[in-house]
Amino acid sequence: MRLWIIGSLLMTLLVGEALAQDRSTPRWIAFGDIAYARTWDDEGLLGRGAGLTAGVGYRLTSRLHVQVLIQRIPYHRDIEYLNFDGRILFTGLEAAFQSTKPKVRPIASVGVGVFNDDGVWIQKSIFNPLLPRVVTATSNRKYNLPAMTASGGVDVRLSDRASIRTTVRFHGLLNTGDDAAPHTIIQPGIGFAWRW
Repeated sequence: MRLWIIGSLLMTLLVGEALAQDRSTPRWIAFGDIAYARTWDDEGLLGRGAGLTAGVGYRLTSRLHVQVLIQRIPYHRDIEYLNFDGRILFTGLEAAFQSTKPKVRPIASVGVGVFNDDGVWIQKSIFNPLLPRVVTATSNRKYNLPAMTASGGVDVRLSDRASIRTTVRFHGLLNTGDDAAPHTIIQPGIGFAWRW
């Protein structure tokens, strides 16, 4: 009997809260973008590639969202003596801050997540100066490491629900103990957001 009473009270509070919310202001946001990513380890450039981002967020206040995102960030670099080829999946949780200006709104976010790096490092050597270089060593790169992310940009409103946004996103490795792991990613991008 007590459980039924407590359940009824909780349900009444939830329904009252739902009815009290302003329906004219969307609470959810879905977003995605494409970006030009450059990825480095601690010694230099691992490569470049077209990164993709998708995410969903929930508005806590007029300026603050909590959102989850997943990104696929490929990298490729092929020079005379080495070749890097791989991709990073970043999954994270972040706080996003957005201005309440009506048309053009600055946005910023900060969060944490995990790098899942899967790639290969190929070393090429010369055995005969008259012939092309030969692959002498191949190393697989597989890491799951904690990382942080931050972004800044501008959200341009197209309607009450839709907007285009341009951002620059930064990723940094939190556990820098492994020199071969990706350490830093910078990616300017453009995308679309929808609110409901």
